Amino acid sequence: MSANARRTKRMPLGLRLALAAAMILLAVLIAYGVNRSIEKRTYRMVYPELIEENAQERELDPYFVAAVIHVESGNQPAAVSPRGAIGLMQIMPETGEWIAGKLGEPFDEEALREPEQNIRYGCWYLEFLFERFSEPDTVAAAYNAGHNAVRRWLESSDYSDDGKTLQVIPYEETRNYVERVRRAYEKYKDLYPQAF
Repeated sequence: MSANARRTKRMPLGLRLALAAAMILLAVLIAYGVNRSIEKRTYRMVYPELIEENAQERELDPYFVAAVIHVESGNQPAAVSPRGAIGLMQIMPETGEWIAGKLGEPFDEEALREPEQNIRYGCWYLEFLFERFSEPDTVAAAYNAGHNAVRRWLESSDYSDDGKTLQVIPYEETRNYVERVRRAYEKYKDLYPQAF
């Protein structure tokens, strides 16, 4: 029997149990910290000042904006989709031009690559959607599938019981998108409680 084993055997049972519990707690805390570190790498918080400023201006939940950015572009400002959507919030050039017109300003497609302009336009569009659809899941669906498609779905008893919320989302891509935004929203609130 080793010296350490003899010392441990001479320890009172209560002390041995307390030591074992402390070691288990330490292992759990280390695993929790490592897990949160990995989650923070997956759910990076990018441009929090821009998100907060634009979300406040448009009376949006900044965590919802962060979730949309995460799902749309993986937090990559230079992202361009195969369909041509640009930047953090994946604004289509036609949508960007339409938003610029609504804001009464000239449109520059290249500006969609700049985080400031992209987040500003994306938040304007989210506000536009929230004015039409009150539920965050419905807004997320409209951000992905388009507001006209969502309006049609809400008018159909096949998809909505009350004309305000979607019980069924007919597009698989949009169903998955809404779930991913919802999950990212919860993660951002949990991982960055003091961000905004």
